[in-house]
Amino acid sequence: MTRRQRTLMDRAYQEIRQRYMTLQLRPGDWIDDLKISEEMQLSRTPVREALFLLASEGLVLVRPGGGFLVRPLDLIDTSNLFEAHVVVAKAVARLAALRATPEDLKELRAADAAVQQAILRRDPAGIAADNSCLHRLEATAAHNEYFMRLACQIHDQEQRLGYLAFGGTDDWDQIHDHFVLVQKDHSELIQAYEDRDPDTAEAIATRHVQLFRKRIMEFFARSDTDTMDLSGDVLTFGS
Repeated sequence: MTRRQRTLMDRAYQEIRQRYMTLQLRPGDWIDDLKISEEMQLSRTPVREALFLLASEGLVLVRPGGGFLVRPLDLIDTSNLFEAHVVVAKAVARLAALRATPEDLKELRAADAAVQQAILRRDPAGIAADNSCLHRLEATAAHNEYFMRLACQIHDQEQRLGYLAFGGTDDWDQIHDHFVLVQKDHSELIQAYEDRDPDTAEAIATRHVQLFRKRIMEFFARSDTDTMDLSGDVLTFGS
């Protein structure tokens, strides 16, 4: 792949990924690669290359016989996701408490500040993206390539869930308490890393995953049934 081809593919990847994370590409929908290529004024080749890359990351499904599908929001899959997240979060927290460098901690503090600013702006996409960035940096601070890959895969899936839960309400007052707890967890977790306290870090990380899971479950339970069907194993969206 030439540098130009790589640049075009990266451009298509970033645009499609953003549409995925902000539900412009809705769960379970077919992806019209021709339409996307026309909108981006690109040929189909870089768009399809980007879609195959997103498929390798588990965000897009490749259908037998061709074509791409946005990964559905599956209730069973979501439950399994949180189950895996708790295990990975515990390991990452313990390792980060033992291995985080001063530069790692500086980056985590900056990422935490970005999350706080996104909350103040009431920016659902920003909150979800900045929160995911913080936790990817946390995984990097564990200095274990395998855990980092697992954590990034988990946070890719949960970024979309976060946008759905934070952007799916017009009443920000109802999630104010949630964000207070989010900020408390982030601050205390980074402090535990600075204190080299793996036991405290693990406990906070576990609590933090459970807090996010609680928010997601509350959102699903309260969602407008005119726009989301929770009757089956797979979440579907109405028109």
